[in-house]
Order: sequence, then structure tokens, then C-alpha cells
Amino acid sequence: MEKDIKKINLGKNINLTLIPAKKFKSNLVSIYIQRLLDKEEATKNALLPTIITSGCEKYPSVREISNKLDDLYGSSMLGDVSKRGERQVITFKIISTNERYLDEKIFTDVIGFFNEVLNKPLVVDGGFNKAYLDIEKTNLKDRIQSKINDKSRYALERTFEEMCEGEKFSISEIGYEEDLEKISPQDLYEHYKKIIRTSPIDIVVEGDFDEKEVVDTISKNFTFERDEIIQIPREEYKKDIKEVKVIEEKMDITQGKLVMGYRTNIDFKDEDRYYPLVVGCNVLGGGPHSKMFINIREKESLCYYIYSSVEKHKGILFVSSGIEVQNYEKTVELVKKQLESLKAGEISQDEIENSKSALINSMKSLSDSIGGMSDFYFAQGMSNTNSTIEQIIDNVAKVKNEDIVKAFKEIELDIVYFLRN
Repeated sequence: MEKDIKKINLGKNINLTLIPAKKFKSNLVSIYIQRLLDKEEATKNALLPTIITSGCEKYPSVREISNKLDDLYGSSMLGDVSKRGERQVITFKIISTNERYLDEKIFTDVIGFFNEVLNKPLVVDGGFNKAYLDIEKTNLKDRIQSKINDKSRYALERTFEEMCEGEKFSISEIGYEEDLEKISPQDLYEHYKKIIRTSPIDIVVEGDFDEKEVVDTISKNFTFERDEIIQIPREEYKKDIKEVKVIEEKMDITQGKLVMGYRTNIDFKDEDRYYPLVVGCNVLGGGPHSKMFINIREKESLCYYIYSSVEKHKGILFVSSGIEVQNYEKTVELVKKQLESLKAGEISQDEIENSKSALINSMKSLSDSIGGMSDFYFAQGMSNTNSTIEQIIDNVAKVKNEDIVKAFKEIELDIVYFLRN
């Protein structure tokens, strides 16, 4: 299927990716707008997905938007914001029933409606509707405050804030509560116009469609105003560690949260080292077959959960675990010991094969539900890697024990963060 995927430059730094997928009865159109993470605009960007989808010039309320979506055979639309490396990505998606299952053609109407929402927002007195903005500010404030409710996620974010202090990766993609009051309807509207004019934009269509019809419809119906496009620099992924940070934070919790952050200094474009890093990370803490799960959770009964993962853009490997406070020191030492065993090449064939199998199955599952392939191919284009799923599977399958040893030999511990009662 991957050979049928096409990338088309629509001009003005707008790229269109077409992903044919006959297995779905729906078509998905996704718009990805990229910004460099910046504390000055992060909160504004986080407000945009919901304020834009709450009303536009032609459909000025949530009710009218909802009614129009119902008219389009129960289509649905959403907006969100995410962090990808040191980029803040604003995403809008609309999913509609495939025309092959209907008595009429609706794709042109769907794109026309999507364009109305994105390019003709509801403007009152030179800004967004104040009542709508106040609602979205409250919703975003609740979302920011609720981060603390998920203690595992909170510990992970605090680790990255401390570990990457002074780096853009430490900036929150959902913004900051203290910035909300300063944002006026006029300021936010002017900011939205600026990011539409100056940001790289990707349009991805996934589903069962006629290629020529889709290209013509999107080319004619999207009316993005464009100006000089910003350049987003590549993240710095190398860092020398002079001293390991040890941070303890106290909170009224029943279960301690331990996060250990390592700098790998590996470029994700370096296939000879990056894929062994990913496989090795899975051997370390990728599931029930992993070293940490077996030796720390099962044999020693030191933790409720434990896993490791790689943030590819920044070259960070982290270990996250839920433990009793009294098990802190022993858990830290055992995590270090498991990582040292990888560096020493103490990896069984079963560990490697189970890890490869888990990673390959994960890649294959991307096409199981609509949207997985859209996000994957956007991410590949954003990173300028443009690897196919088949190529990634091939790279994972080729990894050997000695490749993992080579990839892990220069990994350095940067931070130990512990959230305790």
C-alpha cells in the first residue's frame, strides 16, 4: 500500500499527502500547523484549536457547527495541540463518511465547510468572540490545572522541565495559566492570522478516494493567506553531562513516582545507531519481556509499573516507575544495573527477538484505525526522514546485539526525579 502514498507540493509551503486506505468507510482530512515552541505564544496556540472550532462567520455557534456536521452525514471535527520535539503542532481534523456508501457526493461540501471554519473565523469588533474566548480560557485553565491529577504524567513533565531547563523542549504545549489573562480577543485573532500566514502547513487525506478529485477539491477550496514562512530549526540533541541532577518533590500522594532521564546523544537520522537504541530501549523496559519488568517488578517486587521510552527528536531515553518511597534507592540502583547490562552486551536472543516483534507489530498496527497513518506520515515529513513503515520494520529487523552495545555505550544519566509523599 505504501507505494501508493503521494506527496504533492501545493505551493506557499503547503504540502498535501494522500494515503489511500480502502479498508475504511470514512475519509479523514487533517491539517497540521507547525510552530517552534515559544513560551511567549504557547498559551495562545493552545487556545486556538477550540476557539476556531466553536464558531465561524457562516456558522457562528457550536450548535450551528454541529447542525452542519449532522447535515454532512454525521461528520465530526476536532482541534488539538501537541508537542513534537521542540515544535508545537496545532491540528484540525474532519472525518466524513466515504461517498461510496452514500447517494450523493459530499467531499467538496466537507472541504468547503472545513475551509469556512479555518479561514473565515467568527470575528466581533476586530477579535474573536469574547464570550467564546472566556469559555475556552476556563477550559484551558482546567486542563492545565488537571495535569497534576495524573501523577505519572506530571512527574514526566516535571522531569523534562528540569532536565531541559533553558531548552525549548521544557516548554508546555498546553501553555501556562498565568498567561491566560493577558490574551485579548483582538490579540488572539491577530496571532491566528499571523500563524496561518507564516507557518508550515501540511494537509493529509486518508481513506478511499479519487486522487484527482481530492487534489482539485483541496486546491480550489482551501484559501489560506500566505506570507514569508518561518524556518523551524532542528533540535539540539547533544549535551555533555557535568553533574547528575537529583530532584525530590513532595506531594500528598500514596505512590512515589520515579523518573530517570538519560542523554543518548544519538541523531534519529543516524539509522546505524538510532534503531539499535530503540530496540535496546524495548529490551530495557518495553513490556513483560523486558529486563526491568522481569528483574525489578517481578523478581524484586519493587514497583507497580516500570517502562522506558525514547524521545527521538531530543535524543532522550527515560525510565518511569511507580514505587513505594522506601524502595527509591534500591530501584534507582537496579535501573542503573539493567542499563549497564545492556552496555555490556548481556542480552539474550529471546530478549532481542521479543523486542523486535513488539516494535514491528506496533508499526504494523498503525493502519488498523483511521488516523494512525496520517500522524505517522506527517511526523516523517516534519522530521525530513520520509521513511516508510516497511523501511522502519526492515531497520528494526536488522538490529544485532553488538549494534545495541554500540548505541548504548555513550548514554549518560542526566536527572533522577522523585515525586514522593
